[in-house]
Amino acid sequence: MRAHQKCLQDQPASAAVAQPDPTQPAAPDGEPTDVVAGRRAELTRLRWAEVRVLSDKGIGTTAISRALNLDTKTVRRYARAATAEELITTMPRRGSDLDGHTAYLATRWQEGCTNAMRLTQELRERGYRGSERSVRRLLQAWRAGATPVATPTSPPTPHQVTGWIIRPTSERTKHDHAALTRIIDRCPILRVLDQLVGDFGGMLRHLHGQHLDTWIAQARPAGSRSSTGSPPACSRTTTPCATGLTLPWSSDAVEGAVARLKAVKRAMYGRANFDLLRRRVLLPT
Repeated sequence: MRAHQKCLQDQPASAAVAQPDPTQPAAPDGEPTDVVAGRRAELTRLRWAEVRVLSDKGIGTTAISRALNLDTKTVRRYARAATAEELITTMPRRGSDLDGHTAYLATRWQEGCTNAMRLTQELRERGYRGSERSVRRLLQAWRAGATPVATPTSPPTPHQVTGWIIRPTSERTKHDHAALTRIIDRCPILRVLDQLVGDFGGMLRHLHGQHLDTWIAQARPAGSRSSTGSPPACSRTTTPCATGLTLPWSSDAVEGAVARLKAVKRAMYGRANFDLLRRRVLLPT
């Protein structure tokens, strides 16, 4: 999700971030059109180049991690990336409680109202919960010559978008559904991901395990290196996965009993012996 963070921001169609089709093989490496500058970005490009050089020589992940003093997961992530730019993400602007009210403030400013205390009281009537100091800082910037304009709302975080995708459509609010629709319209990869997650959730809720092979066939191209990562793990264990998605039985009772035993043991650790543990386990049953 973080690799497609630019797609989470609302922007004109002319400035949309181009994304490869997840069902097609990756295009040859080309010159990046939107290069992120900075010391951290340069270090990421340098590390990516070092990892790719060693990987192309046939050196294993463990040996590369020792040679470059990197974690093995980091080495795998760098080796999977087609370009260094896939690993570089820009941090979005942090949102403020005042962002949703700047349009109203700009209107009142143009009407001649420049008193921070009065404007703060008006904003509180509109649901503003921030401080008066934030309003004063914004007005000071306008007095210094900045043009009063509405502050764009902060884009959703990758964590929020992930929650929208894994949540059933019927449980999404109208605002969340509209925001997710705009995002997947800009990013073909996230559109495919949303479709795959929704299909798998339907199989899980309605016990339609007979469609698992079809789902795996659709998910395998989307799991290539050019898009979302490795192929689904259940493709290696089709029969157990299909059984779990078809039969009405589950191991919930067993897992619950194990969790209760662990809680009892941890509560008694260092302060009781096996006899008391046995009594606490058997008496409730």
